Order: sequence, then structure tokens, then C-alpha cells
Amino acid sequence: MHAQLEQQGRNHKVKNSEPDYLQKAFAEGILQLIQSGKTEKVRYVAVNHAAKWSAPEERVRAAYYAELVYRYGYAADCIGVEVTVPDRTPTDRADLVVFHDKQQTRHFGVIECKRDVISDTEFKQAIEQGFGNV
Repeated sequence: MHAQLEQQGRNHKVKNSEPDYLQKAFAEGILQLIQSGKTEKVRYVAVNHAAKWSAPEERVRAAYYAELVYRYGYAADCIGVEVTVPDRTPTDRADLVVFHDKQQTRHFGVIECKRDVISDTEFKQAIEQGFGNV
């Protein structure tokens, strides 16, 4: 199972068409770029979460968030960002969690995001984090 997921992850790259989802998310207000002092942040409007836009992992997370909304049809308020994982150390958080309900009580899927280009070790760590977050 891990080997199959590793191969699927290696085969997925952010495609040229995917930034269109990001542009659409910004244009429609699902995501916002906000200024916080000298730092630019991306704000996930439905869950009121903001994070540093210049972080490579954040750009990947925003792209997947937009893809979940526009390509796969999930409601933005059914997608949690930086969700605390029960039964893990208090600082462990899942990057994106898709929920069945708007109250975000029943999770459907967990997505662990990493910057675009990562080592094999970082990739294996992401898989372990993903399985640990379920």
C-alpha cells in the first residue's frame, strides 16, 4: 500500500492547468492575499486561516485547496486547514482535511502537503505523516 501511494505521489506534479484553479479561487474570494506587516499571507476565507504565502509548501496547499473546490466540487467550508489531529502530540496538524459535513465533525480524507520538489526521505516522511493523521 505504501509503495503504491509513493508511486502515485511521485507521478503527480502541479500541472500548468492547476494554477487556473488558484486564479479562480483568488478571483472569487475563496482565497485572499492579505498584507500582515511586511509579510504577504494567503487567507483561506471559509475557515479564516492565514499562512505565509512565500512558503513553498503553502503555495502547494493553496493549489490543492483550490483544486478540491473547483475540480472535485468540495465545499470550501467542508475543507479544514491546519487541523489538529486527535491522539497525536498537540502540535501535530494535518495540512488539509476534507469533511463530510460543514460542522467538520466527520473527516473523509487527509492531505499532507510538501513543497514541489522534495527528496525521497521527505516524501516517505509525508506518507508516514499522512497515515498518522488518519
